[in-house]
Amino acid sequence: MYYFKANDKDETKYGPLDAEQIREWVREKRMDDHSLVRKSPYEEWRPLNLIEELSYICREAAESPVPSTPLTRPAVVPVAAVAPAGQPIKPGKLQAVAIMTLVGGILALLTCFGIALGTMFIYIPWIYSLVLGVMAIMKGSQMLGSNPAPAFASARTIAIMQIVNIINCDMVNLTLGIITLVFLSDPEVREHLRSQGVET
Repeated sequence: MYYFKANDKDETKYGPLDAEQIREWVREKRMDDHSLVRKSPYEEWRPLNLIEELSYICREAAESPVPSTPLTRPAVVPVAAVAPAGQPIKPGKLQAVAIMTLVGGILALLTCFGIALGTMFIYIPWIYSLVLGVMAIMKGSQMLGSNPAPAFASARTIAIMQIVNIINCDMVNLTLGIITLVFLSDPEVREHLRSQGVET
């Protein structure tokens, strides 16, 4: 049997204890290899690891695995959206620019024929509407095609031409041209076009 002296201010003593009880207390961290132990009230207090017949308890405690701290899951970091081929996804505003260019070209042709026939070809600016219509339809179709980057290089020019077509009272193209210029000034759109080698 053994006695244990606590390392507190009152130096409280516990005992008698058997080896199994000491082993349990070491497991519970109530004792360690420096805890003072003696066999009888007449012996000196000695650290647990220096008592030969109890030293195996200290070795077991040292060899026992330390409970691992549960791993925390890493925070989810948003990843920029990419297309299946690894290319950045085209911003929605660019898609809108392509559609507005194509629609504007079709309306410009309708305006051209309406003015030309209505004025018996006397009002010459209908020719400008014809040129705008042809160019806008061509570029708009390319913008919606498989290789749109080269066509977007002319998007700003087409938008300005749509605005100028107000000379033919084309209010729709005026509106579409202004919206296109606003969309082309968007930082996301500019960055995407720059990544495709297009400067607008």
